[in-house]
Amino acid sequence: MNKVLLTLGLIIGAATLSLAQQGFLRGQIIDGSNGEGLFGATVTKQGTTQGSVADFDGNFSLALAPGTHNIMVQFVSYQPQTIEGVVIVEGEVTNLNITLSEDVQQLEAVVVTAEQIRDNEVALMAVQRKSANTIDGISSAAFTKVGDSNLSSAMNRVTGVTVQGGKYVYVRGLGDRYTKTSMNGMIVPGLDPDRNDVQIDIFPTAILENVMVYKTFSPNLNGDFAGGLVDIQTKAFPEEKSTSVSLSMGYNPDMHFKSNNVSYDGSSTDFLGWDNGDRELPIAKDTEIPTLPNDFVAETTRKFNPTMGVDRSRNFMDVGVSVLHRNQIQREKVTWGYNAILNYKSTNTFYQGFERKRYEKDRTTSEVALERDFSAVGDLSAKNILWSGLATLAAKTDNHTIGTTLLHTQNGVSTALTREMNFTSLNNPTKIHNDILGYTQRSMTNNITYGKHSFGKLRVDWSNSLLFSKMSDPDYRDTRINEDDDDLAFRNGGGISRFWRSLDEVSESLKADLTYSLNDNNKLKAGGLMSFRNREFDVNNYAYEPISAFDVESLDPNDLLVEENLYSSSNPDGLYIQDNSNAYNDYEGRQNIFAAYLMNEMQMTPKLKSIYGVRVENANMFYSGVRLNEDGTEQLEDNTKTLNETNFLPSVSLVYALRDDMNLRGSFNKTLARPSFKEKSSAFIEDPITRIRFSGNLDIKQAEILNYDLRWEYFFTASEMFSVSFFYKDFTDHIALVFFPNSPGQLKPRNVGEATVYGSEIEVRKNLGMISSSLENLSLGGNFSYVISKVNRKTVAVNEEGQTEYDSEVEYKGTDEGVNQYRDMSGQSPYVVNGYLNYDNRLLGLNANLSYNVQGETITFIGTSNVPDVYTKPFQSLNLKVSKTFGEEANSQVSFTAKNILNSEKQQVYKFGNEEELFSLYKPGRLFQLKYTYTF
Repeated sequence: MNKVLLTLGLIIGAATLSLAQQGFLRGQIIDGSNGEGLFGATVTKQGTTQGSVADFDGNFSLALAPGTHNIMVQFVSYQPQTIEGVVIVEGEVTNLNITLSEDVQQLEAVVVTAEQIRDNEVALMAVQRKSANTIDGISSAAFTKVGDSNLSSAMNRVTGVTVQGGKYVYVRGLGDRYTKTSMNGMIVPGLDPDRNDVQIDIFPTAILENVMVYKTFSPNLNGDFAGGLVDIQTKAFPEEKSTSVSLSMGYNPDMHFKSNNVSYDGSSTDFLGWDNGDRELPIAKDTEIPTLPNDFVAETTRKFNPTMGVDRSRNFMDVGVSVLHRNQIQREKVTWGYNAILNYKSTNTFYQGFERKRYEKDRTTSEVALERDFSAVGDLSAKNILWSGLATLAAKTDNHTIGTTLLHTQNGVSTALTREMNFTSLNNPTKIHNDILGYTQRSMTNNITYGKHSFGKLRVDWSNSLLFSKMSDPDYRDTRINEDDDDLAFRNGGGISRFWRSLDEVSESLKADLTYSLNDNNKLKAGGLMSFRNREFDVNNYAYEPISAFDVESLDPNDLLVEENLYSSSNPDGLYIQDNSNAYNDYEGRQNIFAAYLMNEMQMTPKLKSIYGVRVENANMFYSGVRLNEDGTEQLEDNTKTLNETNFLPSVSLVYALRDDMNLRGSFNKTLARPSFKEKSSAFIEDPITRIRFSGNLDIKQAEILNYDLRWEYFFTASEMFSVSFFYKDFTDHIALVFFPNSPGQLKPRNVGEATVYGSEIEVRKNLGMISSSLENLSLGGNFSYVISKVNRKTVAVNEEGQTEYDSEVEYKGTDEGVNQYRDMSGQSPYVVNGYLNYDNRLLGLNANLSYNVQGETITFIGTSNVPDVYTKPFQSLNLKVSKTFGEEANSQVSFTAKNILNSEKQQVYKFGNEEELFSLYKPGRLFQLKYTYTF
């Protein structure tokens, strides 16, 4: 027995020693004809039989002895390649991604050096060049080159893409419901369930392979988008084992280390992104509180936290921590790959002099002008905690891959605001001191399990996504005290209120895709999708009485709910809590989607490819809750079907290869945009900070879009290109947020009838080495999008009587003179400019990137009658990032980032004719960030 153990030990030891004396060559072999992985291609050391065969995704792994090797890459009927000077280091991985071109006439090998093909921007551009869709994207090589730590900072360089608020993607100026985000092909709802788009800053670039932005629809994609579909592809099989730790700190002179920062005591776990229960509703949600005070009311009142006002305290700078571990383990029959990453970020913002104003059109004079309704100026702060954990595990053989991805994100935002509000349009002008204390907690847990299988000419791909998302606003407190003529009271809008909101959503999706190769030039694809979503939303509102009889002696809200001011049998005039909840704010929603598609991708001639097919989607939405009618009456809805649509979504695309490096693309397709649960409800929700009130609309319909695209693209080298695109979109029942007539603070989603969007995009990526060899480390890129949008105001109904937006303004003015029939589409930017200059010196380990982004003035909220439109002004974003790699093994990196160098302000304005007045103003200031990363 001992001899057997000794023999096994010697064998294992010898194997371990042999493995330790080797390194690995890994990468992907790409079919230059279609940008896909080349299944069955061989990779061998020149002059030997030592080699590897690519799996059905084109990935390969070859163990080699340390040293310099020449590598042969071959596949039948494809032009072979010999890569010279491939350096293998003991115990390390060398990465090469190789593209083979089909060539049945000329089979002599092309000889290149390893340095020429280390950058997988080449692979990404090969996919872009041969894709059936019009796509743009960014690769992991670009993330590394520029030093982006999360996806939001990287996406600004994609053609026609802007990032709003540092986290929301807009494609061709269309965002929210018109842009979707998927991870590994499965749609991912955002942390904020009121939006369709995802907070992309939760995705660290270290675990991403590529990010593809689909600008045209094909039947194998979800039909619910119009601007673009952003597909985030994670690395299932890392090239090598690595562990890295990153630390970052950011300083904003206008925001950080301010002794007058506003805040309040929350819970001891706020730094983890969740409340520990200190803010929980202290009574049962269904507790009935008598309207006349008694001992029970007095006891209930004292259960609520008495803190209602802000404190002043010094804040801290931004901090971030990231830990990543990944590896690929190669066994005899199965290869395993895994990633594990944890990101934590704490961001502090402090806006001194935050302004919010409200205007309406003056109806008392013959000259129609803007009249201020109220103005508010004060200090606003927010402490934002965001952390995410992602784990992936995958196993593959030559013909099969099965994997799973688990993502959890946790977000907690503590908000404090103190301000003075002046109401001027009331019969009795009022000045109010307002304090707001808020906390918003969001979480999302998403598991995607997938499989890829090859059965000769048939390929089967399937995915299942299970997602749990939660959002809550526990104990949101709002205090308003009048302070007119040194007389403090609660009249004319004063009061003390607080609310608890919660939202829970569960969704599951399953999709399958079948691809059958009829021959080398003809592929037939079919598949289907089932998706189920369930949401519960409830609100509990409370207020204090009797406000009218209560004398206020201090502007500090923390002095209000002290013991001597509360109701008791000995203090009958004291304050007591009352339940002001409304049943119509609570609802349950369900959505079911069933889809199937059939498409054909055919190389009709050596130069012409056609992609055509149809997708069928059936969508149902259900609502349970109280319907609030326009006349103020209420109606109970129990699992009422509010949407039942079956849509045929055809798609036709043609790709003509003018030359091997030049394409002309044209496409036509039909897509959809469905309303969100919040929009298709009867909920009435007010944002205390902006004082904008949202009212749901159960009768809103989905929008339908006809899309036309034309694109010319020239890839003059493997990593350089120039393209020009034209697009036209025709919207039916476009959805927009519209102000209520005669109510400047209330918004409602409505179908605004006929709308069109058309425009052009230009993109260039170029290395400057063509000018001089001294500039070979410099490259520049840029893209410009010009968009024209039109909405026919004669088709936009603004009330239940069918009065249109155009008619409403004509009636208000008393004449149609100067009233325009068309206006811009809400949320649509007239132009987008992205530009960057990059310096990359690999010998010095030095990289510098200067990037610029701006989009044109955009209509944000649509006015009606006496309520003016609100526009978002251009924000000039200029950012600089410099990173330096150092150390014997280049395992340390330090980067410095300067954001908003131009010190731009975020401003929204009311516009009416030639008049322009402030709606809101934020001053984000300049942010300077230092980051250190160490890789083991």
